[in-house]
Amino acid sequence: MRELTSTLLGILLVVAITAHVHGDGQPSTKRFQSSNTNGLSSAVLVENAVLAHSTQLLPDLSVGAGHDDQIHSVLRQLEAMMKSLNARRTDVVKLNVYLSEDLPQATFMQSLREWMPTESAPAVSFVNTVISNGDADIALDAVFVASFDDPISSPKHCYLESPGGDPRTSRVSVLPKGDVLYVSGQAEQGDLPTSTQETLAGLLRTLEHLGLTRDHIVSLKCFMQPMSEVDVVNEQIAEFFGGAMIPPVSHVEWISSEKQPIEIELVAWAPPVESEDTVSYYWLPWLSKSPVYCRATRIHGDRRIFVSGLHSEKPGNGEQQVRSIFSQLENILSETGSDLRHLAKATYYVSDADPSAQLNKLRPEYYDPERPPAASKVMVSGVGHPQRGITIDMIAAPTH
Repeated sequence: MRELTSTLLGILLVVAITAHVHGDGQPSTKRFQSSNTNGLSSAVLVENAVLAHSTQLLPDLSVGAGHDDQIHSVLRQLEAMMKSLNARRTDVVKLNVYLSEDLPQATFMQSLREWMPTESAPAVSFVNTVISNGDADIALDAVFVASFDDPISSPKHCYLESPGGDPRTSRVSVLPKGDVLYVSGQAEQGDLPTSTQETLAGLLRTLEHLGLTRDHIVSLKCFMQPMSEVDVVNEQIAEFFGGAMIPPVSHVEWISSEKQPIEIELVAWAPPVESEDTVSYYWLPWLSKSPVYCRATRIHGDRRIFVSGLHSEKPGNGEQQVRSIFSQLENILSETGSDLRHLAKATYYVSDADPSAQLNKLRPEYYDPERPPAASKVMVSGVGHPQRGITIDMIAAPTH
């Protein structure tokens, strides 16, 4: 009875809100809002949509350096980007928000509520990090539903002119309808330039093993240190892509050994292939196999679930925090028509050794060793929530 009461009082109070009328082949977003997500969607299910992935947007400090000025700056940039792709504020399905330790999450949330109707709120994840523009306190990247007059059959990289922007660097990339590939973070040892070069080469080897090329890459996320050398990383990325357009890139400062200064994960588009399952899981013959993460996953078709960043409902030790997160995750996935065997991508942000160790210990209880998500685990300065040492960010597919 106690367990049932806890469940009823927990996050199972979920309301599904349809943002677009779902018809034959028409884009549809369904938002699930629960009692403990502070006005955000606990998850967003997207179907039949052309999805755009933005670069990491940084505030224009010339228009003001206050927290409200910076927040409004990145939201204005995002809205201008969406308008160029025939999208509205209500088409945002996921925001990844990067905050310095000086900017409280509550301050951003107040501005977001003013900017976005609660019934159309996206899934949102938070992490504390040094921002690549050292004077800024916020950055964000987004996934949103885009629209084109003419259909596209390969990833479309859009420059979208910006002050001081490099015309080779995409501000946003658009996935046509089809499959999407998530590649786990990879890392190679060496100094920062060498590690970046070798890691990118390793990611390309992974793509080629799966029948894809660098032209299929939609976005990159770099976990690196120190952030003061972000230009070194960007130079290596530009060299890797040669004369081609550079896809959107986001940066997070992580805490790692000097021998491993960077880890990079990526999202890629893949042509649709017939599959009896909604997710395929891949390991690589030249890398070790783990029961708690695979090297890449492929969601088949145009149905994807973006889950808000989860943290424990109450403060507690590492085990309590991890179990609280997975309990919430199971409930959310059930409401969206998914489960733990259909997770595609996990990003674990940890800021304390105890929940980090407990995550390693407990994941085998929750994951099917033949179907763990592609993943990155990152030690950071904070996870966006007081008295918490871990948050997780998930993408899943429906069970059928």
